[in-house]
Amino acid sequence: MDKIFLTKNQRKYVTIALVIAGVYLFMKFLSPVFSPFILAFLLAGLLSRLTEKTSGKIRKSIMAGIVLILALVMVLLLVWLVGSLLFRKGGEIAGQISFYEEELNGLLGTCCDFMESSFGIDGNAVENYVLEQVNIFIENMEVKILPAIMDKSVLYVKSVAAFAGFFVIMVIAVFLILKDYEKIMEMIKGNKDFKGILEVIRKVILYLKTYLKAQITILLIISSVCALTLWITGIRGGIVYGIITGFMDMLPFIGTGIMLMPLAFFQLISENYWQAAAILCLYAVCALLREFLEPKLIGSKVGIWPVGILFSVFAGIKLFGIFGIIKGPIGLVVICETCKYLFTDKEAS
Repeated sequence: MDKIFLTKNQRKYVTIALVIAGVYLFMKFLSPVFSPFILAFLLAGLLSRLTEKTSGKIRKSIMAGIVLILALVMVLLLVWLVGSLLFRKGGEIAGQISFYEEELNGLLGTCCDFMESSFGIDGNAVENYVLEQVNIFIENMEVKILPAIMDKSVLYVKSVAAFAGFFVIMVIAVFLILKDYEKIMEMIKGNKDFKGILEVIRKVILYLKTYLKAQITILLIISSVCALTLWITGIRGGIVYGIITGFMDMLPFIGTGIMLMPLAFFQLISENYWQAAAILCLYAVCALLREFLEPKLIGSKVGIWPVGILFSVFAGIKLFGIFGIIKGPIGLVVICETCKYLFTDKEAS
């Protein structure tokens, strides 16, 4: 049987293909199993550094537990504050539904009268047709959409339970790893075979730190722009709406539109046309800001071109769904650093 000989470049391309395939398979099938333990290891490393100067009278695991609980309380407090703002503002909007309904009917009547006077179209017929379609839409929502949402309530409960289980496993793993963290690190550092793995882990940690800093920076910028713009346009509660819009922008597939589009619609039916136009322009500006800032802030810090980060986010969403926003860029970092280590090591030897 003839042997297959590959040139140096061919072997390099085969290696890259195998690395890409390995990372894809891990992210697709194995990451759900290993994710809580990987996050636990990273958190254990962070907590170990934070508690290095802890007095000997207090065990490091206890101090780490205190830090972890305080961080969790702060996150829950932040979520509660944002949620309470959303419910309060949502209640205010719900209380004004009758007003907006009257304004919408008035705007519809004005448009129909304009069409009748300008084009000779029967305005009453158009108005009745539009109102009929709105009623049909509401009936379909009550008959189809709302029951479908209720049918999926069990799935939502299962998702919440799965997330709670993930979190509990991760917290337990943090304490177990933290107990022997120094020994584990000594074993890893003492083994030459783990040199490349440590370098890849270091780059992934760098990416995660950079990602969090970038998201906080973008949050502050978009919140400031939205709050300032809404305040200048004279929107009641504009500063609060702007801050909430910044937080909504951080959520995948939600973004600023969930706040700004209803605001623009309400201003439109209230006949505040220039305010509605300003809010629509603000929506476009926020979208452009995120698309420009995110690759720039992340790519320049981790040594990857911004367009590469943007592509990895897009590809990650297509391949892994909503979690691809994180998995895609992390997978790209792992691929780049693994190939860099393999080829640098071979060339050096």
